Amino acid sequence: MKKTLMLALFSLFAITFSSCTGEDDGPSQGGIVKFKLDGTQKEHVICIVLETEVQPNEYILTLTSSNTEETGVFRYEIPPGVTGNVTPEFMAYQLTNKVMVANEGEYQTNVSVNSDGHLKGTFSGTFRSNLANDDEFITITEGEFDVHY
Repeated sequence: MKKTLMLALFSLFAITFSSCTGEDDGPSQGGIVKFKLDGTQKEHVICIVLETEVQPNEYILTLTSSNTEETGVFRYEIPPGVTGNVTPEFMAYQLTNKVMVANEGEYQTNVSVNSDGHLKGTFSGTFRSNLANDDEFITITEGEFDVHY
């Protein structure tokens, strides 16, 4: 019984967090998010894009990416179809015990593709801790995302 439960949970986990690299000949899903975090190259290959209706007829795309080797999680929210130098609804990098938030005016983002299940763009900026009385910050440069969903 324990083996069956464990196998079922592992299978669910594997399906939920499948790799972003498509290896079949059909339309690919997945992609990559890469950037430099305080000068250190990071590459996230676990990518999920969800479209959520936040109000009647108003939708938001949420890109969440991570890597199995670290605890950092990148999150980017933008309305579907919007491209160019846009201000995302929310952009953050979650460390082990705190969320580092990009405040308006402290980052740059450019979305080149945002349609037909494809989200692609660049980003960089300073992300600050969301904890009170905490002046910690991180710098993200050379950020790119290219995700099919």
